[in-house]
Amino acid sequence: MAEEHKRIGFLLEELKNEDWKVREDAAELLAEVGEPDAIEPLIEALDDEDWHVREAVALALGVFEDERAVEPLIKSMSDEKANVRYGAALSLSIVGDQRAVDVLLRATEDENPVVRKVAKVALKEIEIRQ
Repeated sequence: MAEEHKRIGFLLEELKNEDWKVREDAAELLAEVGEPDAIEPLIEALDDEDWHVREAVALALGVFEDERAVEPLIKSMSDEKANVRYGAALSLSIVGDQRAVDVLLRATEDENPVVRKVAKVALKEIEIRQ
């Protein structure tokens, strides 16, 4: 158990690495591990300067299905990069929180067809859960 905790700590530190590829990998690995202590650091990483990292983080947050991620993911729906908006919409569909409905409705008109499609799927998922 202590060994696993060390690995989680290492991955959390890697979210701050200067190499975006390392930060991206750390986000993906934290999602695989599913460590609840990673939620807050991942939410912070949604503001990363690199869109690859923001996309990986947005996707990772869906794994946790934690309502703390809803508002930050909603904010990510206005990211300049379609990949990040896609990741946020996908995670919002997994979390299934009613607070995301308005932003997902707007996303059905997104310039990117993949974001539009995922937003529609997300809205259906939220409707099913109600």
